[in-house]
Amino acid sequence: MAKTESQKVHEIYGLIGERGLYVNTNLDLFGGPTKDVTILTSGYTVQLADKETYSYASPLLFAALTSLLNYGTMLITGAPGIGKTTSAEYAGHFFSGVPLDKIIQAELLGNPNLTEEKTIAYYDTAKLIKEGVRSVIPTEFLRCPVKIWDEINRTPPDLLSVAMKLVDTGKATYQGVTLKSAVGPLFATANYSDEGTFQLTAPFLDRFDIAVMVTSPPASDLEKIRNRGDEKLGNNLENLLEIPEGLKLNNEQIKKEINALPEQTEKGIGIVYPFIDFIYANLRFSEIASDNILRATKGNAWSINQDNAPTGHFQDHTSTYTINELSIRTIRAIQRYAKAFAWFTGKDKITIKDVETILPYALWHKIQPTKAALEENAKFSNDRISFVRNLTKSIKEEYYSLLSDANVKFYYAALDILKDGKFNNQDLNIDQVNTITSNAIERLGRIDKVWALILINHLANEYNLFINKKNEASNTPYK
Repeated sequence: MAKTESQKVHEIYGLIGERGLYVNTNLDLFGGPTKDVTILTSGYTVQLADKETYSYASPLLFAALTSLLNYGTMLITGAPGIGKTTSAEYAGHFFSGVPLDKIIQAELLGNPNLTEEKTIAYYDTAKLIKEGVRSVIPTEFLRCPVKIWDEINRTPPDLLSVAMKLVDTGKATYQGVTLKSAVGPLFATANYSDEGTFQLTAPFLDRFDIAVMVTSPPASDLEKIRNRGDEKLGNNLENLLEIPEGLKLNNEQIKKEINALPEQTEKGIGIVYPFIDFIYANLRFSEIASDNILRATKGNAWSINQDNAPTGHFQDHTSTYTINELSIRTIRAIQRYAKAFAWFTGKDKITIKDVETILPYALWHKIQPTKAALEENAKFSNDRISFVRNLTKSIKEEYYSLLSDANVKFYYAALDILKDGKFNNQDLNIDQVNTITSNAIERLGRIDKVWALILINHLANEYNLFINKKNEASNTPYK
């Protein structure tokens, strides 16, 4: 029986480790249920997988998933010499089919002397001299389907602005000419800050779909690494880099399969994408920003933020643990990687568990914990992945609180009526629609939760849009 594309990817992931090309058994990501075991003397915990749960090393797993997506972008951080670039190189080779030599040849190494001509494009000098024509030639980096920008935080800030557009859109501009990079992943590595690095700004970090912290391999892995041999002593990697014929991937088919995955439902209603929206709405809310629900967002908390705000009505809500909100590109990336992970693990639909699993790696480099969060656990300053996991747990509890609240049925009923102004296929007049919407808002207003405010604001907006459409249909004059 022929292997599915998902099975092939799974086998390649294992093959890279078996061949000793990327050995790191810090298995920090799980495809199913786990059991936490607490070490009584120190308070540390370890996760043990259930009998049918696979576990993965996040750097290699996300490098694989990023390689399978159009213009996937991934940031790889950590100390020097622990496999950040290696994981990207091997994943790019095995999952995109690009020869390793070509990937390495096209790599950029961040340094203060890097220029646009070395990064993006340059003029064809021969044609300029002979014909007087300015013809732009893209660099090997731009032409290679697997792009690796090593030590990107050693790149000067003015050139990072060029990189920002490339990471965001897959395009770059040189001397007024817009160039499109080859379809494929872009990996960037960053060592921890030292005297030779530049600060990566929040807008720049937001362009990366996913990010991992690479931890050095445990001592128990060193024997496996030694067994691979040493290229500097003449060992040849050529055989280890061969992709078995039966594991050649159909990347276009993979993209179609990932895109086609439906979401998990309850009682016929999708609950995964609303969960992603709920995460966005919770982290977006800011009580200090405004008394108007429309403007009560962290994007509007430009003068007083969560760290210097007086105590508000909603204390200890998840929104009080982050200073900034999420961008739309981040929400799209969460959905994309949750789908890819569900596909990779052989599921026929995307679940809330898939979102939970990938969420820390989609958010840790983008959201900033507040003083309140760091007072709760100072280690969150270093371990942002655990910070996001804790946050996700609280948001999930709130989400299921919403789903189980009896008053929420009035929200759904009013929302359904506002689609077309009908109830049981009978037209309602504007006064009736107003009464139904107002009653639903009044019901939700009895719930002292941020999510109730979010639903109320949604209903108010939908009602106002409904009135706009009615006025346009009846040619009501503008006022």
